[in-house]
Amino acid sequence: MNPQQLAQEVENLFSLPELYFHVKKTIDHPKSTIADVAKIISQDPNISARILRISNSSFFGFASSIESIDRAISIMGLAHLQNLVLAISATKSFKAINSSLINMKDFWLHSVYCATISQLLGRKCQILDNERLFVSGLLHDVGHLVIYSTLPSHVNQVLARAKKEQRPLEQVETEVFGFNYADVGGELLKHWCLPASLYIPVKNHTQLHADEDYSLDSAIIHLANIMVLQDEQKKTGFIAPPINPSALQLIEIPEQELEQIKIEAKKNMVDILKLLFAN
Repeated sequence: MNPQQLAQEVENLFSLPELYFHVKKTIDHPKSTIADVAKIISQDPNISARILRISNSSFFGFASSIESIDRAISIMGLAHLQNLVLAISATKSFKAINSSLINMKDFWLHSVYCATISQLLGRKCQILDNERLFVSGLLHDVGHLVIYSTLPSHVNQVLARAKKEQRPLEQVETEVFGFNYADVGGELLKHWCLPASLYIPVKNHTQLHADEDYSLDSAIIHLANIMVLQDEQKKTGFIAPPINPSALQLIEIPEQELEQIKIEAKKNMVDILKLLFAN
């Protein structure tokens, strides 16, 4: 099977909530108003409450207090709001995963840590609409969930080889499957009809090419993921891949500043997890 086939196979297992697509369709309609979008979001009290909490948080927040969805949209803009709805929706999309295959708490800790670093790197690089990097970082690892669900008989072999041979997991996956988790994750996001600005960095973050679309975004997700994997090595037993020098050339952030970004990300982790996963 190839990544496209795997993405299609989990179509009924992993899917975004209808609300996200309803919001996206309304935002994309040229005659839609802020009130139209706010009305749709307000139909889901849980997501509405999370958007307001996120809008007023120190990490995602804005200068003034936001007390309504209409106000949130007016201040943050429709693109930012759509990305927030996507991030919140994505955390609900993988509840059907078999818990014997992967510890979902650890999965989301890794993903949120990567997402937080990605957005902080985006800010340092002065990328406009850098909240999309939070979403790409949050979803960068979903290909593993697809692989664990569709190829479970091969997963233990891959994990054992990566640990025994002390090689990055993505390398062993490529040898065994002919592709790695990033290829599969990118195809899943593309299958969900997410924009290229999200699925291309997810797909390309393990194999960077200077001339590719969204090369800076891909480099940021690449660097953020490896920074997190380096922190996790002792706990997981999996070795982090080396940082691609081209990523550092694209991002142009001094090494000492990368350490400060990790510190800031860790400071915000608990609050962000609560914002995304609180009932």
